[in-house]
Amino acid sequence: MKILFVIPSMKCGGAERVATTYAKYLSEHEVKFVNLGSPDGELTNWIKPYFPLISLNCSRSISAYRPLKKLIHKEKPDFIFATHIHVALVLLMINRRQESKVVVRIPTMPSNKLYKGLRIRIMESLERKLLRRAHTIIAQTDAMKQEISRMLNVDDKKIITITNPIDTELIDGQTVNASNPFDSAKPNFLAVGNISPAKAYDTMLEAFEIVSKQCNDAQLYILGRTESEYAQQIVAQANGNPNIHFEGFSENPYRYMKHCSAFVLSSRMEGLPNVVLEAMYLNRPVAATTCVPILDKLIVDGTNGYKANPGDAEMLASAMLKAILLHDIHNPRIDNSNAIKQIFQ
Repeated sequence: MKILFVIPSMKCGGAERVATTYAKYLSEHEVKFVNLGSPDGELTNWIKPYFPLISLNCSRSISAYRPLKKLIHKEKPDFIFATHIHVALVLLMINRRQESKVVVRIPTMPSNKLYKGLRIRIMESLERKLLRRAHTIIAQTDAMKQEISRMLNVDDKKIITITNPIDTELIDGQTVNASNPFDSAKPNFLAVGNISPAKAYDTMLEAFEIVSKQCNDAQLYILGRTESEYAQQIVAQANGNPNIHFEGFSENPYRYMKHCSAFVLSSRMEGLPNVVLEAMYLNRPVAATTCVPILDKLIVDGTNGYKANPGDAEMLASAMLKAILLHDIHNPRIDNSNAIKQIFQ
């Protein structure tokens, strides 16, 4: 069986990591990756050792329509997988005769819209029209499945719920001999993820300011690219605080996760944050906003972390301070490899 995994670029984010993990579960088949953009990026080291990689060097997903159509006609894959909605829409336009089975993983709740306007309305119209052509749609949670069915007018028989898989082999390999990047004598809070408005790092910095008043040696480490305009605003908001460390993108965030005092998620909205699942796999206490309903079930206050309302800096600060007091956490392991394999049959 031949499966094409189509990604927009070689920049590494949560959706891309999920794609590579899915591919590893399906490595018994003929799996190839198609990158619509430049061949340069962090994902090269994640993909090339395991799978063939084709880069189309297109500047935008829609401009990849013709070369991607030509490639699909040449490869004749049984399945095509996409985990970015704009990539999925291009694939569904190409595959209107359904020569291949297109599997689409929805990356976030359909209601998660930071911006409004004509572009959003056009995207929503295309989603409602084209997603019906998908062979299978993967929702990350049952709440997401319900929203996809209701808001995008998709038959719920096409939608399957699979919690995001995590690459335990990779995490174990990158942490087994990893040194501690922190001063272990201090409380070290960690945040990992794209520095964007959806992640609400402004709330996190407000919360950390409150934390620092009660715990003046607390440290906050943020792993994420700082090149964007919003990221630079967040750096400016930190105002040179020596206890706030912007570490940039890291190919091995897991050594930070393994040794942090608590992992922090401040998001306004999410689909299902992979970083929380990864921190929980490493049995670290989590302080997180309930930005997606499933976090209410995953995080049990006083057992493996504490929760806060999105946008509530005082509540998040309280969660952070209580989380660092938790020890001997043993979260259950989740194995969804069989559910993923069953889709591609």
